[in-house]
Amino acid sequence: MSRIFINYRRAGGAYAAALLDELLSRQFGADQIFRAARSLHPGADYSDEIFSAAMNCAAMLVLIDEGWADCFESDDSDSSTSDSWAAEEIEAAIKNTQIVIPVLLSGARFPTIERLSGRIARVARLQYLRFDYRNTRQDVEFISEWIDSLCPQVKRVRDRSV
Repeated sequence: MSRIFINYRRAGGAYAAALLDELLSRQFGADQIFRAARSLHPGADYSDEIFSAAMNCAAMLVLIDEGWADCFESDDSDSSTSDSWAAEEIEAAIKNTQIVIPVLLSGARFPTIERLSGRIARVARLQYLRFDYRNTRQDVEFISEWIDSLCPQVKRVRDRSV
């Protein structure tokens, strides 16, 4: 079972999610990272697999891109299917008392609790980390250090100096 779940919106965070997946895989091993676009196998029931991974992860990294809060301001039916999945993944992790870590991407502002719908408003109260395109190595190392600290069951596979 993957221990680190990367939650993202396809519209704004897909490239950052893929890069973060690649960099964290070097630190912890690809089998320890869950990113739906890479981790789901052909023929798998994506609903079952995604919710199982969200509920059983050691930590969920919620990637907050520039338009993230706009998509979760209300429970409107206007939100896209991928945004709905992102919200449901977060909700499942919170409900299952998993560690949820917001990760603020380049150019994004952290959302206020007033802007988010009831089901994921808690994200606005959580301390966040940054993942900026100008500092990817440093930011990934910092994220990895926090994962080490908060999730001792997740072990690195490479020397930290790499």
